[in-house]
Amino acid sequence: MKKLLVSISIASLLSVSSYAINAKERDHHGDQDRMAMKSLNLSAQQKQDIKQIRKETKQDLSVFKGERKQFRESMRDLMVSKIWNETAVRAAIDEQMTAQLQSKLIQAKSKNKVFNQLNEQQKSQFIAKRWDKKKGKGDRKSKGAEKKMQRLTKALALSVEQQAQLTAMMETNKTLRQANREQASSLRTQLANIVQAPDFDESTWLAIHFDNKQQKLDMSVTRAKARFDMLSVLNEEQREKFAKVMNKLKKGKMNKKNKMRRNSKRDGDKGQSSES
Repeated sequence: MKKLLVSISIASLLSVSSYAINAKERDHHGDQDRMAMKSLNLSAQQKQDIKQIRKETKQDLSVFKGERKQFRESMRDLMVSKIWNETAVRAAIDEQMTAQLQSKLIQAKSKNKVFNQLNEQQKSQFIAKRWDKKKGKGDRKSKGAEKKMQRLTKALALSVEQQAQLTAMMETNKTLRQANREQASSLRTQLANIVQAPDFDESTWLAIHFDNKQQKLDMSVTRAKARFDMLSVLNEEQREKFAKVMNKLKKGKMNKKNKMRRNSKRDGDKGQSSES
């Protein structure tokens, strides 16, 4: 448990953000939706219909995996470079955001279909559950910066000078993260209204994304620069340690996610068999 806390602290400090707004949130919010759905009293038919919608969506999204992998590799090279290249970073993020728009549209349409499988009471319960989880998430994030720095110092054997540099960066990034959350929260509210409508309004959905694209791009570049600056504080040995920790954390998250999905599928199958 202690090693996991250290890993999470390092990830929150040095992976201060994904390169494009909501890039990492896709799976996270999808899991939250599934957890909220589990609390609803769905009929066997509803479960079957939702399962089919998600299966089709997964197939449609599979074609984008190669693009995401290529983007991550490009950004990884830019982040470990000795010189910050804002032009290249901005171009890479801009290209990814454009490519990502189609996959986000597929997901939004899928969520609209799933939401409209619910009756009015279930819709109200689903919205309430999602709101409660969002508030709880915000409460859990209020952790002391001093404790995080202690964990980071121990894990990477930071010098006093490195600690001072990273502490200052943490304070700057705290304000930045808050601004990002507020902007992302406002955007999600607008998009949620479309997803939770009886009919999906694609033109309005696209217009919201286009209107917010430049602001999202600027924020993403700023956050990438913050990550670059933090990594630049570390020496080669510390970077290698950090890479190992992040890989381990990524595997842990994937295992947890797969376990949750297996449990969700098992519970769904049990529900269908009991009602049949």
